[in-house]
Amino acid sequence: MRIRRWQWIVLAIILALLLAKYFLLEVPAAASGEYVIDVEALHRAAISSGPLPQSIEVEKVADFAFPRTFVVAGDGYRMHPMVLLAHRVLWPDRSVVIDTAMSPAATKKVPRGVPDAAAFERVEKALRQASAIVFTHEHVDHVGGVAGAPDPGAILDRVRITREQLESPQLERGEFPPGVLERLAPLDYAGLYLVAPGIVLQKAPGHSKGTQLIYVELENGHRFLFVGDIAWSKDNIKLQTGRPGLVTLIAKEDRPAVASQLKALAQLPANVHVVVAHDPVALEEDLRAGLYRKGFSVDESR
Repeated sequence: MRIRRWQWIVLAIILALLLAKYFLLEVPAAASGEYVIDVEALHRAAISSGPLPQSIEVEKVADFAFPRTFVVAGDGYRMHPMVLLAHRVLWPDRSVVIDTAMSPAATKKVPRGVPDAAAFERVEKALRQASAIVFTHEHVDHVGGVAGAPDPGAILDRVRITREQLESPQLERGEFPPGVLERLAPLDYAGLYLVAPGIVLQKAPGHSKGTQLIYVELENGHRFLFVGDIAWSKDNIKLQTGRPGLVTLIAKEDRPAVASQLKALAQLPANVHVVVAHDPVALEEDLRAGLYRKGFSVDESR
């Protein structure tokens, strides 16, 4: 029986859709070049000046969810729970905040976003008390605590935003009040940068122009590497499978660079604890292991 022309067209469309689904949602990227994480160099920089921090606190500011294949390419379409986190590194007399999540109003724009307004309020108080505020990268769910601050002027002198982050096209400038970004002094560095004793930055562009690693070493010898959104789940590292091409297109991500970074993270020594930004399973495991204290212990009178 002859196949009519319109049937060939339908078959071609179905084939094109299947190929698009395969390449856009199921195929992980291959690594491009080598990304080097020199843990001993990070360690030497961290211990080079002053007493190391004593502890880390974590604040879960919101829950949300994406289809699993958006997180780990080709791993099904069930909804994958995710979280928005902020961390606070503590000394007896100071603190540094790593990432700031975003306001409850902004969180409601995220798929299945459920904000915790009380947690965000504690983050805002922690920002006012912090010695420094640093970001793994410039996306709004990481810088939104500054963008949504009731009085941004009260914290701008503590913000250590890199030039790459501040000038990135991926920084959502419309989320910030007028004039705030212009008042920020960009941080320029090459190689490694010591934010405070025990906290060291290393650039890692890929997920965004301004992505960087944040290494933290505590006085008890525990080592942490905050990697932001290089991985959305620990499974990205374990399975060596990043986000799919569709997410890459939306996020304007350099997938081969991210794949190289995932490979480097998988090769880290066991005594370096990798902290991904949005993994609720890893968060609960870390809390049970006593790696962080849950909730920011901010001075409520300030």
